[in-house]
Amino acid sequence: MVRTRTISYAVAAWVASAGVACTAPHTTAASHEPAASPRAALAVPADPVPFEGTFPTAEGRHRATLTVAGLAREVDLVVPAQRAAGAPLLVLLHGTRGDGAGIIDECGALGLAHTEGVVIAAPVAREMPSADWDHPEQSNERWWQTEGDHDPARDADLLLVRATIAAARRDYAIDPSRVYVMGHSNGAFFALVVMNTLGDRLAGVAFNSGGLVRCAHTGSCEFRAGRVADCAQFPSMAGWCDCGGPALPMDVTWRGRRFPVVISHGTDDPDVSVQYACALDASLRSAGFPVTLQLRPGDGHFCDSDFVERSWRALHGRRHASL
Repeated sequence: MVRTRTISYAVAAWVASAGVACTAPHTTAASHEPAASPRAALAVPADPVPFEGTFPTAEGRHRATLTVAGLAREVDLVVPAQRAAGAPLLVLLHGTRGDGAGIIDECGALGLAHTEGVVIAAPVAREMPSADWDHPEQSNERWWQTEGDHDPARDADLLLVRATIAAARRDYAIDPSRVYVMGHSNGAFFALVVMNTLGDRLAGVAFNSGGLVRCAHTGSCEFRAGRVADCAQFPSMAGWCDCGGPALPMDVTWRGRRFPVVISHGTDDPDVSVQYACALDASLRSAGFPVTLQLRPGDGHFCDSDFVERSWRALHGRRHASL
Protein backbone atom coordinates (compact mmCIF):
# COMPACT_ATOMS: atom_id res chain seq x y z
CA MET A 1 0.00 0.00 0.00
CA VAL A 2 1.30 3.42 -0.91
CA ARG A 3 1.25 5.81 2.02
CA THR A 4 -0.22 9.25 1.53
CA ARG A 5 2.25 11.94 2.47
CA THR A 6 1.85 15.28 4.10
CA ILE A 7 4.14 17.59 6.03
CA SER A 8 4.93 16.53 9.59
CA TYR A 9 5.54 19.00 12.39
CA ALA A 10 8.44 16.96 13.74
CA VAL A 11 11.66 18.88 14.31
CA ALA A 12 15.14 17.44 14.04
CA ALA A 13 18.60 18.85 14.74
CA TRP A 14 21.93 17.42 13.82
CA VAL A 15 25.58 18.29 13.32
CA ALA A 16 26.90 17.76 9.78
CA SER A 17 29.78 15.35 9.35
CA ALA A 18 31.80 15.24 6.15
CA GLY A 19 32.23 12.00 4.26
CA VAL A 20 31.73 9.43 7.05
CA ALA A 21 28.80 7.33 8.24
CA CYS A 22 28.07 7.93 11.91
CA THR A 23 25.35 9.25 14.21
CA ALA A 24 25.46 12.67 12.58
CA PRO A 25 24.30 13.32 9.01
CA HIS A 26 26.54 12.25 6.18
CA THR A 27 27.50 15.41 4.32
CA THR A 28 29.62 15.66 1.23
CA ALA A 29 30.17 18.87 -0.65
CA ALA A 30 31.85 19.88 -3.87
CA SER A 31 33.57 23.20 -4.25
CA HIS A 32 31.40 26.08 -5.43
CA GLU A 33 32.17 28.51 -8.18
CA PRO A 34 32.73 32.11 -7.04
CA ALA A 35 29.86 34.53 -6.73
CA ALA A 36 29.29 36.83 -9.68
CA SER A 37 29.75 40.58 -9.65
CA PRO A 38 26.86 42.72 -8.27
CA ARG A 39 26.55 44.02 -11.83
CA ALA A 40 25.25 40.58 -12.77
CA ALA A 41 21.70 41.47 -11.73
CA LEU A 42 21.48 44.05 -14.49
CA ALA A 43 22.11 41.42 -17.18
CA VAL A 44 19.23 39.05 -16.33
CA PRO A 45 16.42 39.69 -18.83
CA ALA A 46 12.85 40.02 -17.60
CA ASP A 47 10.62 37.01 -18.14
CA PRO A 48 7.76 37.83 -20.56
CA VAL A 49 5.42 35.31 -18.85
CA PRO A 50 1.83 36.66 -18.94
CA PHE A 51 0.01 36.93 -15.59
CA GLU A 52 -2.23 39.26 -13.63
CA GLY A 53 -1.96 40.33 -10.00
CA THR A 54 0.50 42.00 -7.66
CA PHE A 55 2.38 41.16 -4.48
CA PRO A 56 1.82 43.34 -1.38
CA THR A 57 4.91 45.36 -0.49
CA ALA A 58 4.32 45.96 3.23
CA GLU A 59 6.55 43.97 5.55
CA GLY A 60 5.14 40.82 7.10
CA ARG A 61 3.27 37.73 5.94
CA HIS A 62 0.78 37.84 3.11
CA ARG A 63 -1.19 35.63 0.76
CA ALA A 64 -1.53 36.99 -2.76
CA THR A 65 -3.32 35.74 -5.86
CA LEU A 66 -1.83 35.65 -9.34
CA THR A 67 -3.90 34.73 -12.37
CA VAL A 68 -1.72 32.52 -14.53
CA ALA A 69 -2.86 30.61 -17.62
CA GLY A 70 -6.45 31.50 -16.73
CA LEU A 71 -6.18 30.04 -13.21
CA ALA A 72 -6.27 31.96 -9.92
CA ARG A 73 -3.20 30.74 -8.02
CA GLU A 74 -2.24 31.57 -4.44
CA VAL A 75 1.25 32.48 -3.24
CA ASP A 76 2.23 32.81 0.42
CA LEU A 77 4.82 35.52 1.02
CA VAL A 78 7.18 36.78 3.69
CA VAL A 79 8.41 40.34 3.15
CA PRO A 80 11.29 41.04 5.56
CA ALA A 81 11.38 44.26 7.54
CA GLN A 82 14.98 44.88 6.48
CA ARG A 83 14.40 44.21 2.78
CA ALA A 84 16.68 46.17 0.51
CA ALA A 85 16.66 46.58 -3.24
CA GLY A 86 18.44 43.59 -4.70
CA ALA A 87 17.32 41.18 -1.97
CA PRO A 88 17.52 37.46 -2.77
CA LEU A 89 14.36 35.48 -3.52
CA LEU A 90 13.62 32.01 -2.18
CA VAL A 91 10.83 30.04 -3.90
CA LEU A 92 9.68 27.34 -1.48
CA LEU A 93 7.64 24.35 -2.75
CA HIS A 94 5.43 22.44 -0.32
CA GLY A 95 4.68 18.71 -0.26
CA THR A 96 1.52 16.72 -0.95
CA ARG A 97 -1.58 18.26 0.67
CA GLY A 98 0.53 21.08 2.07
CA ASP A 99 0.40 24.78 1.38
CA GLY A 100 2.71 27.75 1.28
CA ALA A 101 2.11 28.98 4.81
CA GLY A 102 2.78 25.54 6.30
CA ILE A 103 6.05 24.96 4.49
CA ILE A 104 7.31 28.43 5.46
CA ASP A 105 6.77 27.62 9.13
CA GLU A 106 7.97 24.03 9.14
CA CYS A 107 11.15 24.41 7.14
CA GLY A 108 12.44 27.47 8.98
CA ALA A 109 12.02 30.03 6.22
CA LEU A 110 10.56 32.71 8.48
CA GLY A 111 13.79 33.05 10.42
CA LEU A 112 15.82 33.34 7.22
CA ALA A 113 13.63 36.17 5.98
CA HIS A 114 14.15 38.17 9.16
CA THR A 115 17.86 37.49 9.70
CA GLU A 116 19.08 37.58 6.10
CA GLY A 117 16.54 39.85 4.41
CA VAL A 118 15.45 37.15 1.97
CA VAL A 119 12.06 37.51 0.29
CA ILE A 120 10.15 34.21 0.62
CA ALA A 121 7.54 33.16 -1.94
CA ALA A 122 5.72 29.85 -1.45
CA PRO A 123 3.23 29.15 -4.24
CA VAL A 124 0.36 26.74 -3.65
CA ALA A 125 -0.25 23.68 -5.82
CA ARG A 126 -3.58 22.78 -7.45
CA GLU A 127 -5.97 19.95 -6.65
CA MET A 128 -5.12 17.28 -9.20
CA PRO A 129 -8.05 15.34 -10.71
CA SER A 130 -6.29 12.02 -11.27
CA ALA A 131 -3.56 9.84 -9.79
CA ASP A 132 0.05 9.93 -10.97
CA TRP A 133 3.31 8.02 -10.38
CA ASP A 134 3.86 9.85 -7.09
CA HIS A 135 0.23 9.39 -5.93
CA PRO A 136 -1.04 6.18 -7.55
CA GLU A 137 -3.89 5.77 -5.06
CA GLN A 138 -4.90 9.41 -4.69
CA SER A 139 -6.79 12.05 -6.62
CA ASN A 140 -8.49 15.38 -5.97
CA GLU A 141 -5.78 16.39 -3.52
CA ARG A 142 -3.20 19.15 -3.77
CA TRP A 143 0.18 18.40 -5.29
CA TRP A 144 2.56 19.62 -7.98
CA GLN A 145 2.34 18.27 -11.52
CA THR A 146 5.45 16.15 -12.04
CA GLU A 147 4.53 14.18 -15.15
CA GLY A 148 3.92 15.29 -18.71
CA ASP A 149 6.08 17.10 -21.21
CA HIS A 150 7.25 19.76 -18.70
CA ASP A 151 7.04 22.58 -21.23
CA PRO A 152 7.58 25.82 -19.25
CA ALA A 153 5.45 27.68 -21.81
CA ARG A 154 2.41 25.41 -21.20
CA ASP A 155 2.76 23.58 -17.89
CA ALA A 156 0.48 25.40 -15.41
CA ASP A 157 2.76 24.89 -12.41
CA LEU A 158 5.92 25.93 -14.22
CA LEU A 159 4.07 29.02 -15.45
CA LEU A 160 3.19 29.77 -11.82
CA VAL A 161 6.85 29.55 -10.79
CA ARG A 162 7.81 31.84 -13.66
CA ALA A 163 5.09 34.33 -12.70
CA THR A 164 6.12 34.20 -9.03
CA ILE A 165 9.70 35.13 -9.91
CA ALA A 166 8.56 37.84 -12.33
CA ALA A 167 6.15 39.38 -9.81
CA ALA A 168 8.82 39.37 -7.08
CA ARG A 169 11.25 41.08 -9.42
CA ARG A 170 8.70 43.75 -10.35
CA ASP A 171 7.16 44.35 -6.91
CA TYR A 172 10.13 43.76 -4.60
CA ALA A 173 13.08 44.66 -6.85
CA ILE A 174 14.72 41.33 -5.94
CA ASP A 175 18.08 40.46 -7.45
CA PRO A 176 17.19 38.17 -10.39
CA SER A 177 20.68 36.67 -10.22
CA ARG A 178 19.95 35.38 -6.70
CA VAL A 179 16.81 33.28 -7.11
CA TYR A 180 16.82 29.97 -5.20
CA VAL A 181 14.35 27.09 -5.16
CA MET A 182 13.83 24.64 -2.30
CA GLY A 183 11.25 21.86 -2.12
CA HIS A 184 10.02 19.19 0.28
CA SER A 185 8.67 15.73 -0.73
CA ASN A 186 6.42 16.20 -3.78
CA GLY A 187 7.76 19.76 -3.82
CA ALA A 188 11.29 18.33 -4.04
CA PHE A 189 10.28 16.19 -7.01
CA PHE A 190 8.80 19.29 -8.63
CA ALA A 191 11.95 21.26 -7.80
CA LEU A 192 13.84 18.83 -10.05
CA VAL A 193 11.44 19.68 -12.88
CA VAL A 194 11.94 23.39 -12.17
CA MET A 195 15.72 22.94 -12.15
CA ASN A 196 15.70 21.16 -15.50
CA THR A 197 13.37 23.57 -17.25
CA LEU A 198 14.08 26.93 -15.60
CA GLY A 199 17.72 26.46 -14.67
CA ASP A 200 18.77 29.54 -16.63
CA ARG A 201 17.22 31.75 -13.95
CA LEU A 202 18.33 29.91 -10.78
CA ALA A 203 21.33 30.37 -8.49
CA GLY A 204 20.82 27.23 -6.41
CA VAL A 205 18.38 24.43 -5.56
CA ALA A 206 17.74 22.36 -2.41
CA PHE A 207 15.77 19.10 -2.17
CA ASN A 208 14.34 17.63 1.03
CA SER A 209 12.79 14.13 1.16
CA GLY A 210 12.67 13.82 -2.61
CA GLY A 211 15.06 12.33 -5.13
CA LEU A 212 15.17 10.43 -8.41
CA VAL A 213 12.79 7.45 -8.71
CA ARG A 214 13.33 4.51 -11.06
CA CYS A 215 10.55 2.34 -9.65
CA ALA A 216 7.01 2.36 -11.04
CA HIS A 217 5.73 4.48 -8.16
CA THR A 218 7.29 6.35 -5.26
CA GLY A 219 6.09 3.73 -2.78
CA SER A 220 7.31 0.78 -4.86
CA CYS A 221 10.64 0.85 -3.03
CA GLU A 222 10.45 0.55 0.76
CA PHE A 223 14.19 0.49 1.42
CA ARG A 224 15.12 2.11 4.74
CA ALA A 225 18.67 2.45 6.03
CA GLY A 226 17.94 2.91 9.72
CA ARG A 227 20.78 4.97 11.13
CA VAL A 228 23.28 4.18 8.38
CA ALA A 229 24.13 7.40 6.54
CA ASP A 230 26.34 6.35 3.64
CA CYS A 231 25.00 5.85 0.11
CA ALA A 232 27.92 3.57 -0.72
CA GLN A 233 26.76 1.03 1.89
CA PHE A 234 23.10 0.91 0.92
CA PRO A 235 23.23 -1.49 -2.08
CA SER A 236 24.60 -4.26 0.14
CA MET A 237 21.91 -3.81 2.79
CA ALA A 238 18.68 -5.79 3.14
CA GLY A 239 15.74 -4.35 1.26
CA TRP A 240 17.72 -2.51 -1.43
CA CYS A 241 15.50 -2.05 -4.50
CA ASP A 242 16.72 -3.06 -7.96
CA CYS A 243 14.33 -0.82 -9.90
CA GLY A 244 15.52 -0.04 -13.41
CA GLY A 245 12.72 1.93 -15.03
CA PRO A 246 12.76 5.43 -16.50
CA ALA A 247 13.75 8.26 -14.18
CA LEU A 248 10.85 9.96 -12.39
CA PRO A 249 9.91 12.74 -12.42
CA MET A 250 12.75 13.11 -14.95
CA ASP A 251 16.47 12.60 -15.08
CA VAL A 252 18.93 15.45 -14.70
CA THR A 253 18.76 16.97 -18.15
CA TRP A 254 19.98 20.51 -17.47
CA ARG A 255 23.26 21.02 -19.29
CA GLY A 256 23.61 24.76 -18.86
CA ARG A 257 25.48 26.62 -16.14
CA ARG A 258 25.95 24.45 -13.04
CA PHE A 259 24.80 25.89 -9.72
CA PRO A 260 25.17 24.47 -6.19
CA VAL A 261 22.64 21.90 -5.01
CA VAL A 262 21.70 20.59 -1.54
CA ILE A 263 20.06 17.18 -0.97
CA SER A 264 18.66 16.48 2.51
CA HIS A 265 16.98 13.19 3.44
CA GLY A 266 16.17 11.10 6.50
CA THR A 267 17.76 7.65 6.27
CA ASP A 268 14.69 5.96 7.82
CA ASP A 269 12.09 7.72 5.66
CA PRO A 270 9.08 5.35 5.31
CA ASP A 271 7.40 7.29 2.49
CA VAL A 272 10.16 8.37 0.09
CA SER A 273 13.10 5.98 0.28
CA VAL A 274 16.53 7.43 0.98
CA GLN A 275 17.62 5.30 -2.00
CA TYR A 276 16.04 7.96 -4.22
CA ALA A 277 18.16 10.70 -2.65
CA CYS A 278 21.31 8.72 -3.40
CA ALA A 279 20.19 8.24 -7.00
CA LEU A 280 19.66 11.98 -7.42
CA ASP A 281 23.03 12.73 -5.82
CA ALA A 282 24.79 10.39 -8.27
CA SER A 283 22.97 11.82 -11.28
CA LEU A 284 23.70 15.43 -10.32
CA ARG A 285 27.38 14.76 -9.68
CA SER A 286 27.65 12.91 -12.99
CA ALA A 287 26.21 16.00 -14.69
CA GLY A 288 28.83 18.21 -13.03
CA PHE A 289 26.79 19.89 -10.29
CA PRO A 290 28.43 20.76 -6.95
CA VAL A 291 26.31 18.82 -4.46
CA THR A 292 26.06 18.97 -0.67
CA LEU A 293 24.49 15.71 0.53
CA GLN A 294 22.98 15.69 4.03
CA LEU A 295 21.74 12.26 5.14
CA ARG A 296 20.03 12.48 8.54
CA PRO A 297 20.51 9.23 10.50
CA GLY A 298 17.26 7.71 11.73
CA ASP A 299 15.06 10.58 10.56
CA GLY A 300 11.77 10.00 8.77
CA HIS A 301 9.69 11.96 6.30
CA PHE A 302 9.54 15.59 7.38
CA CYS A 303 11.00 18.98 6.69
CA ASP A 304 13.13 19.79 9.71
CA SER A 305 13.02 23.29 11.15
CA ASP A 306 16.50 24.27 9.98
CA PHE A 307 16.37 22.82 6.46
CA VAL A 308 16.06 26.26 4.85
CA GLU A 309 18.79 27.90 6.92
CA ARG A 310 21.13 24.90 6.56
CA SER A 311 20.62 24.86 2.80
CA TRP A 312 21.03 28.63 2.63
CA ARG A 313 24.50 28.35 4.14
CA ALA A 314 25.51 26.05 1.28
CA LEU A 315 23.92 28.22 -1.42
CA HIS A 316 24.41 31.71 0.04
CA GLY A 317 26.24 34.24 -2.07
CA ARG A 318 26.00 32.24 -5.28
CA ARG A 319 24.69 34.24 -8.18
CA HIS A 320 23.72 33.47 -11.73
CA ALA A 321 27.29 32.42 -12.53
CA SER A 322 27.13 32.92 -16.29
CA LEU A 323 26.52 36.65 -15.92
